[in-house]
Formats: sequence, C-alpha cells, structure tokens
Amino acid sequence: MKKLSLFLSIAVISVLLLSCTKNQGDKEKIVEMTIYPETGHGASIMSDIWTEPLVFSDSDDPQKSNLSSIIIENFDFDYERGYEYKYKVKKIWLKNPPQDVSSIKYIFIKQLSKTKVIITDSEKNIQLLVSPETVKFTPKFPKELESDGSLKIYNALRVNEVNTNNWMALKTIEGFDFEAGFTYTLNVKKTTTAEPYAVKYVLVSVLSKEKKN
Repeated sequence: MKKLSLFLSIAVISVLLLSCTKNQGDKEKIVEMTIYPETGHGASIMSDIWTEPLVFSDSDDPQKSNLSSIIIENFDFDYERGYEYKYKVKKIWLKNPPQDVSSIKYIFIKQLSKTKVIITDSEKNIQLLVSPETVKFTPKFPKELESDGSLKIYNALRVNEVNTNNWMALKTIEGFDFEAGFTYTLNVKKTTTAEPYAVKYVLVSVLSKEKKN
C-alpha cells in the first residue's frame, strides 16, 4: 500500500510539473501593427552606425517604437515613406530571448492596408541642438551604395530638436558650416515634400556656438 501511495504521489507531481512547464512557455497574441509614414533614427543592432529604422506600434501597445532591436519573421515589403501600413501579426513574448534584443517577437501574417497619409507639402521653423562630434550614418529608404556595392556611410550631424529627446542623424543642413568640437543651437526651416516624399533642413540663423570643454 505504501509503494502504491508513493507511486501515485510521484505521478501527480510529474503531471503538475509538466503542466507548469507548459504554462511557462512563450505567450502569444494576434494584434494589429501600424507602421508609420516617417522613419526614426538610431544605431543598428550591435553597430555604432546610425540608420533609419521603421517606426511602429501595435493594438496591444500604442506607444511608438523603432523596429530595430526586435525579432521579426515573414516581413518582406517595399516600404515607402509617406504611407501608413497596417498588418495582422502574431506577437510573442519570449521566455528566453536572445541577448541584446527585445523580449518581444513579431511574426507577420498579412498586410491589411497601405494608405498615403502625407499628402501635402509643409514647412515649419524648429530649433536644433547640434552635437560637437559627427556620427556614422547610412541611409536606408532608399539605400545608397558605393561603386563596389557596399553601403555608403556618411559623417552625419547628430542633432536634437530643442525641448525633445528626438535625436537624429542628418547628412546636411543647407547653409550650415559645421566645425567639430563646437555645440550649436540653430534656427532651421524644415520642409517636407509629399510627392515624392522628402525632408530638407535649411539654416535660418545660428543662435549659439560654444566650444566643447
């Protein structure tokens, strides 16, 4: 009788452990992802070279984020800035994510829509803070290639729109002569062209120039 009770106890514990193991697996959910009409700025994974990551959110989390350190599968489409995309995707919270990436993974199921949302030209004046050092930058939409087929890499200005945390890498600001080692505050006109989509920054005035300590 004691042997039978011991056997039953072991069997029950084994079933409970198996059930717990299953419940501790990756969590999954079908959500709708939005990919926005303008790209972000940031370094690539495991790289100090800045590029132009896609900006997205999903119906489970409306906060906009760069699609740069997230694992994605079945994602193959020709992105055009100026358009907003909707996708049906499977969102997976990884129990054991790879190092240096997000714990969330997306598997794309199908495209739901593609809508032109930037349809008129616009311009506005903004203030930009320019860092004293440049950053390495390679454009992504579209890519720019050297004659040997490698990605073209620029020494770009690292700038931040004043009173925001929106750091960007800009190839150029028209009319601005950058001198390394100085921090600048600039008054700049930002012009957005709808068709074809393009953004241009033109210097209006230099508000300050300070030597880096």
